[in-house]
Amino acid sequence: MRRFVFLIIRYIIVLLLFLEITIRVFSFTNDVPMRKINEYGLQVFQENQSGFFEGFIWQVNSDGFLGHNDKNGENQIMILGDSFVENIMNPFSCKQSSLFKDKGYQVFEVGRSGMTFIELLEFFKYLKPLVNPSKSVFIIDNIDFYESIVEIKKFNDRCQISILDNEIYKGEIKYKYLKKILYNFKTLYYLYDKFRRSKKSEIKKQIIDKETETRQNYIVKLLEFANENYDLNNSLFVFRNKNDFSKSFRELNLEYIELNINNQEDLTFEYDNHWNCNGHLKAFKKINHHLNK
Repeated sequence: MRRFVFLIIRYIIVLLLFLEITIRVFSFTNDVPMRKINEYGLQVFQENQSGFFEGFIWQVNSDGFLGHNDKNGENQIMILGDSFVENIMNPFSCKQSSLFKDKGYQVFEVGRSGMTFIELLEFFKYLKPLVNPSKSVFIIDNIDFYESIVEIKKFNDRCQISILDNEIYKGEIKYKYLKKILYNFKTLYYLYDKFRRSKKSEIKKQIIDKETETRQNYIVKLLEFANENYDLNNSLFVFRNKNDFSKSFRELNLEYIELNINNQEDLTFEYDNHWNCNGHLKAFKKINHHLNK
């Protein structure tokens, strides 16, 4: 009996090794860059990682992001945003930083999924003196403002601000050690990914009552805080859709444009609302046109 058990265990180990090697060689899973907390308490990717996502190669640069990281160049710009700027699901040539580079810009790109508006500002605050951009472009959406505010909904893994006491909470990396195991043991990650995808995917949109006076006041106070505590001169706020806070932006003389391209089918993926290469190109053209007016 003992010999039989050892034999079964041996075959299981051999099978797992075979699966691990096969999954790694043929890239059956998407690689996701691991994160760390940098010296400013913000989440970035661990430097100099590389991997594949949907068949495309990604590589983390020396500053902890996936795009270009030029500094102090001529015609220097900085682009900041969430997963739309991170853009891991498209080839590198479709990134906003690549499109701007092709037009002669020097580009430093700050992109990571899950970024809130206040987190973008925190990255902007410490990176601006290092990058020295002539223009900073924030690619954002209305939800980024709501998710920035503790009093609306607390997220332990995201950077947020308490409007009532003006205190910023930097956020923690969620399931840090579990993710490390999954990322390093591809067979487990493959099974987990298959299980996740097998369940019917439903995008649960947070319902936001735009008529709630308290929440609107929170947003106004957030924008006032941003205008008072961050040097937003020469900054452009690019809304992927409509700017629900346009009145406050105008009153504070904050420059913004609205792209209104998210709902066009040929510009997004079938399985989610992120831009495909066509969407990124159209967004770039609108942004670049505005910058050169």
